[in-house]
Amino acid sequence: MADFPRLCGDLLHGDRYLGPLAFAARFWPALVAVLLVGAVLILVRCSGRAQDNAVTQARDAGASQVRERAASETLSRTLEANNAAEAVRRDPVARRDGCVRHSRTPQNCD
Repeated sequence: MADFPRLCGDLLHGDRYLGPLAFAARFWPALVAVLLVGAVLILVRCSGRAQDNAVTQARDAGASQVRERAASETLSRTLEANNAAEAVRRDPVARRDGCVRHSRTPQNCD
């Protein structure tokens, strides 16, 4: 017990131990600083998670918009191709022009 006074310093008053309140009274600025640093670290971690969630939601929303635009464009191109195919079926001049354009022997298109 001889080393105890050297370790605790002012916590001993004479032969009487003052307890944890004396420790808190002596080191309260350090305790407050530790609590503030802990609170800042918790806020930084929470804000990082919130930012990650926001980025994920924005990426998912952007991906769904891209998929929607791609599906719409595919549908419009399919409709245009169907209309063009129907026009070629109905119009003999267009049919012959298509045959001449794609045939190796244009003489067979007559």
